[in-house]
Amino acid sequence: MKNKTQSIRSRLLIWLTLPLIIFTIAMFVYKYFETNKKVNAFFDNTLYATGKSIENSIGIEYGLLIVDLPYFAIDLLSSDGEGYVFYSVIDVNRDKLLVGYKGLFIKELLGNKEKVFYNTVYAGAQLRAVSFKTSLSSAGKTYNAIITIAESTENRSFVINDILSSIFILMTAVVGFTIITSLIAVSKGLSPLNYLQNLIKKRDSRDLKPVSFDAPKEVEVMVNSINLLLQRSRDNIEYIEQFNSDVSHQLRTPIAELKMKLELAFEKEDKDYIALTALVNSMAHITEQLLLYAKTNPNTLNLNRFEKVNLSKLCKEYALKTAPRVYEKGFEFAYESLDEDIFISADFIMIESMLDNIINNSLYYA
Repeated sequence: MKNKTQSIRSRLLIWLTLPLIIFTIAMFVYKYFETNKKVNAFFDNTLYATGKSIENSIGIEYGLLIVDLPYFAIDLLSSDGEGYVFYSVIDVNRDKLLVGYKGLFIKELLGNKEKVFYNTVYAGAQLRAVSFKTSLSSAGKTYNAIITIAESTENRSFVINDILSSIFILMTAVVGFTIITSLIAVSKGLSPLNYLQNLIKKRDSRDLKPVSFDAPKEVEVMVNSINLLLQRSRDNIEYIEQFNSDVSHQLRTPIAELKMKLELAFEKEDKDYIALTALVNSMAHITEQLLLYAKTNPNTLNLNRFEKVNLSKLCKEYALKTAPRVYEKGFEFAYESLDEDIFISADFIMIESMLDNIINNSLYYA
């Protein structure tokens, strides 16, 4: 069954990058509105300053308001001479357009206010406009006028987009750099765990020696827990070995005594003696097999007891010791010696027990 639990690496990357991405998006949204506000405020102030320049061109002649403003002057007064510029000056007393574009001023928006900024559409162009009131006095009479000036929004949109593009590129670069740095940092941070994993994978499944390497404090706790588990496994194996030794002694002794009592109680030619002796020998053989299995069970092997063994010498000595017993049973026995020494890492007693098992099975079942 596939483990659906997220890895530590993915969890770290998610919790490192996700808050950063959310924070970056929030900051970009904030900078979007802040940039729009400041850029529009700058252009609005420039637009209003242009309108105030028009105000300086208004005068009174023969009791009437006049505007002495060349047509090209508006272009010079605009922010940078680009885009469309529309303007109008209205004589409030006579409700007459003195100069500029008819229908540009929207009376309802100004109302009783002295100044108002608004967005509008004129001649098919999107405009940002400002309308404000002004007045002049002459011969005790006050003359009122309303100045309206508007410019197309392409230029301010270009400036806003340019600033936001720079901010977006900068934030994207910061997020990308942070993610790459996080990947490297997470890989470096998890390297002790990966090393521990590889160290355990390379070990033999029966190797119960303590795990030892220069681990950081956070990983050292895990290593100590693993070593504690290995120590318990070693203790269990030693307990099983001791148990096998005790059982071996407790079972072999009664069987040997039983064989001795049979020899004393019966004649060797007696049929009952032969049958009982065969039964006792079978019990002894089964007992030896069970003890040998318990001792050679791969799950209970203790590699700490393994040592360098000369296999050629061991087999030769075992053959010399076993040959008389084989001949006594009426079987032939041959041993072919090797000219070279073969060394292995093993438990001497277990190899001898294995050879005993092979010989005993051959003698018993042949």
